[in-house]
Amino acid sequence: MLRVEDPRQLALTLLEVEKKYLLEEGEEYSCAVVVVITPKGRYYEEAEFNDEIEMDTVYGAIVDRARVKNATAIITINTAHQQEVTGELDSYWWGKLAVEDRPRCLHLTISGPGVEPLSVSLPFAVENNRVIFGTQTGFEPTIVNLLPGWP
Repeated sequence: MLRVEDPRQLALTLLEVEKKYLLEEGEEYSCAVVVVITPKGRYYEEAEFNDEIEMDTVYGAIVDRARVKNATAIITINTAHQQEVTGELDSYWWGKLAVEDRPRCLHLTISGPGVEPLSVSLPFAVENNRVIFGTQTGFEPTIVNLLPGWP
């Protein structure tokens, strides 16, 4: 397995892997991948869920396992829909951006004890069975609400 000390470099390597899967699978592609970094190495988990309650339960269990193994960081990569945040979030509900057919993206986060939470987003569209990538963001400070109880 590739040994990388910098979680950002590992995250970008994982993003490249997911981009390849996206190019292969096109419209059918979806991911919810977690890599947990511990003092003894790292391990990979896939998160499967159909609604917000299942999502919280699945990611909560991943966090619990990560804590037991003294994890130093968690990297998540998810397909998501994106929208610029302006103003209040009170009208937001889980799944709203999908229902509104907002643009899709690969969204990556890094977080952990002593790690500044960061994210990277890579917009994409699938048109005529062809994947078109938008402009990838650089690492940006973020709030990671995906992982309940995780720093």
